[in-house]
Amino acid sequence: MAAPATLARSCCLVLAVAGSPCATASSSGRSSVAEPYYERPAASADLPFCSIPANLQCQTPPCSEQVHIQLGGPGEVVVSFASNVSKRTPPLVRFGLAGHGVPWYASGSSNSFSQLIYWALPQTWNSTMGMPTLTAEEIAAIMTTTSWAKELGGGVKYSSWKNVSAEYVEKNISYPGTFGDYKNPAEQYDSPVLHTVTLKGLQGGETYEYGVADDSRTFQFTMPAAQFPFTFGITADVGQTQVSNVTFQTLKAMQPHTVLLAGDVSYADGYFPRWDSYGRLAEQLGAYIPVMYCPGDHEQFNGEAFVNYRARYPMPSGPSHSSNPLYWSRDIGPAHVISLNSYSGTANGTLQNEWLREDLATRFDRRRTPWLVVMMHVPWYNSNAAHIGEAELMRQDMEWLFYKYGVNVVLAGHTHSYERTSPVYNNRTDPCGPVYLNVGDGGNREGAEAFGFSEIWLPGSGGEVRPEWSIFRQATFGVGQLDLLNETHAKMYWRRHACFNQSANAPPSHENFNAENCTTTGDNSRNATLSEDEVVLVRPSPERCPNQAVLPRGLAAEDLVAAAAAAMATAAVRQGLEEEAQGVCAASCGAGELLNTTACLCLSVADLLAGQGRRLLESLV
Repeated sequence: MAAPATLARSCCLVLAVAGSPCATASSSGRSSVAEPYYERPAASADLPFCSIPANLQCQTPPCSEQVHIQLGGPGEVVVSFASNVSKRTPPLVRFGLAGHGVPWYASGSSNSFSQLIYWALPQTWNSTMGMPTLTAEEIAAIMTTTSWAKELGGGVKYSSWKNVSAEYVEKNISYPGTFGDYKNPAEQYDSPVLHTVTLKGLQGGETYEYGVADDSRTFQFTMPAAQFPFTFGITADVGQTQVSNVTFQTLKAMQPHTVLLAGDVSYADGYFPRWDSYGRLAEQLGAYIPVMYCPGDHEQFNGEAFVNYRARYPMPSGPSHSSNPLYWSRDIGPAHVISLNSYSGTANGTLQNEWLREDLATRFDRRRTPWLVVMMHVPWYNSNAAHIGEAELMRQDMEWLFYKYGVNVVLAGHTHSYERTSPVYNNRTDPCGPVYLNVGDGGNREGAEAFGFSEIWLPGSGGEVRPEWSIFRQATFGVGQLDLLNETHAKMYWRRHACFNQSANAPPSHENFNAENCTTTGDNSRNATLSEDEVVLVRPSPERCPNQAVLPRGLAAEDLVAAAAAAMATAAVRQGLEEEAQGVCAASCGAGELLNTTACLCLSVADLLAGQGRRLLESLV
C-alpha cells in the first residue's frame, strides 16, 4: 500500500473561533485573528486543529467550506456547508447534470449556536494515539483571564479572574474532564454559520455537479440507484488523525455509492473547534459521496449533548416519520437501511422501539429492497474486552424484531477493532439471523482496542478459542466494503491500512502504516497478522428462513404462515360434507409444506409467502 498522504501543518485560520489556538487574544480580551498562519510547536502525526487546510478558493476569503452531502427523502440530497459569520453568506447551492453546467439553484436554511467548552482531559493534551489537540500550555493560556479581568486591590478581583499554569492543567484536570468557566469568553465556542440545502427531483444513477455559495469549487456526486451491484463503504469511530485521513482516502478510492458511518465522528469531545477541523478533513470524501451517520457516545458525552452532530449532519428522520433526528431509515439502493441510536430509549413503549416496529412493518418492503441493513453504534455481539455487554438491554429489547423481520447485516462501532460474526441470534449461531460487522477501526486518537487490556480478545463460554459466532477479529485499523451483488448474494471485504504500535521503539504517534506486515501491540487474536477479510454473504431462501420472504406490508413471516394454516383449516371444515361424500383427502405433505384440503394439494410455505400463495389465501378466506 502506498504511503498515506499527510496534511500540511499550516493553520486553518479562516474559521478561527474563541477557544482555538488559531485565535489570539486582543487587548480587549476578545478572540481575534492576528496572523494568516499559526505555527504549532513540535509537528506530530496527529492532525491538530490548525493543521487541516481551510478552503481559500473564492473571490474574497474567508470562503465557505466543510462541504458534505447526505441523502434526504426519495430523490433528495442534502448539502451542508459552513461559512464565516462576517460574510453573510446565503444558504444557496447551484447544481445541474454533470457536463451541463450548474443552471439550477436551491436555497435552504442557516443556523449557528454557542456552547461552553468541555475540557475532556487527558485526551486533549495527552492522547493515546497521535499527538495532543492542544498542549497543556495552550489550554492554560485559554483559561487564563488576567489580560482583562482586573485585580481591584485589597484581595478583590473580577469574578472572572483566573491565572492558570500548565502544571495546574496537568495535575488538577483529569478524566472525565470538566466544563470551562462560563465567565470566560475564551471558553465559549461560537459556531460558524451552518447552511443546509436540499436538492430535489434527482434521478438515481445520474451524476450531478454542484457548488455552494461563496466557494468557487465545483463538486460531483452520483445519485444512488436501486440497482445491483451496489456498494456501501463502512466505517466508524473515525476521528481526525493521520489514520483517519487514510480512512477517508481509502473510502473515496473505493468509489462506493454511499458510505455508512456507525457513530463517533469527530472526537471533538467538548473542544468544539474540532468539529470544524473534522469537517475540513472529511470534505475530501463527504463532498463527493453521500455519508450517512448514526450518533455514538462521543456525540453525547463530554458536554456534546448531540448539539454539533444534529446541526452539522442532518439525517432523513422526517421522511422516515421519526420524531427524533437521532434515528432514521431510508431505502438506499437495493437495501432498506435503519439507523438506531444506542443512547435513546429502546424498551417496549419507548419512542424508538415503537418507531422501529412501525418502520419494519410499514416502510420495509423486500420486493423493493431485498436487503435489510441496520446501523447502530454499540455492538450487540462483540468478543473484545472493551465495551463488552454495554448494549445488552438494547439487544434484549430489539433483537427479536431483527429476527422476526429478517435483518441481514448489522453494522456497529464503539470497540476500536474489526470483528465479523456468523449469522447469529440470541447468542447462538443461527442461519436465519443477521451477520454482525463491528467496524470501529476508523482511526481515532484513542488507538486500537488492545493496549491496556490483559486479554483483549475473549474466549468462548466453554473455554473455546473464541465464541462460536465470532469468525474474524483483529484490533487494528481499516475500512469495510459491502457489495450487494444481487437479491441473494453480497460480498464483504475488510482491508487493513494501519496498526497501533505501543512497543518501546514506537514513534510518538504510535501509528504504523505498514499494512501488509504490521500487527497491533497486544492483539491476541489468531487473525492478528492477516491484512484482509473477504467473505460471500448469502441471504437464505424463504424455504429455510421464512423471515426472508417477500411479505405484504404489516405482516411478518410467521404471521402469514399461521394465517395460511388457519385459512386452510377453515376451508376444510367448510368442505367437510363434500369430502365425506367424495372421500377424505389423503395427501401427505412434507417438511416446509401445508395441506390445502379443499384442493387436496400440498403447497410449499415459500409459495404461500409469495404472490401465488397470497392469492390462494385470499380466495380461501
